[in-house]
Amino acid sequence: MDRIRERTKVPNPHHVGEICILLPKDNLDLRGKAGYWGVVHHVGEYSCTVQTWDGDYTVKIEYLKLLELLDEDCQFMQQLCVRLRQLHQVASRDSSVDWLLQGLGKQAKPYLSPLQSKLLAAVEREYNLVWRQPK
Repeated sequence: MDRIRERTKVPNPHHVGEICILLPKDNLDLRGKAGYWGVVHHVGEYSCTVQTWDGDYTVKIEYLKLLELLDEDCQFMQQLCVRLRQLHQVASRDSSVDWLLQGLGKQAKPYLSPLQSKLLAAVEREYNLVWRQPK
């Protein structure tokens, strides 16, 4: 596939800031990441680096599924990713926080339910993480 791609020079269709879902297929580096969504952070010739709640993954474009979202929805998802990553970086976090992170990290929707929003805010307060929505 790589040789065919090199001959045809199909441009990478992704752009920085887009939201994509990881599709592990046969990629062992993505094992356990099926359904995770992330923000395209870097676009290469044949790959993208995607930031998810638990890390950065550089993957070929066939391992990504673009979520076609409005710009404001992409911004919401980008901000949510930052919040989830901040929580993931708390070394002393309770294991129940990981359940929340995994659940929200697979919910590829540009909104939180009222309960999800309250849970996330409560956990952030518990670990003294202050989130102020940019204006």
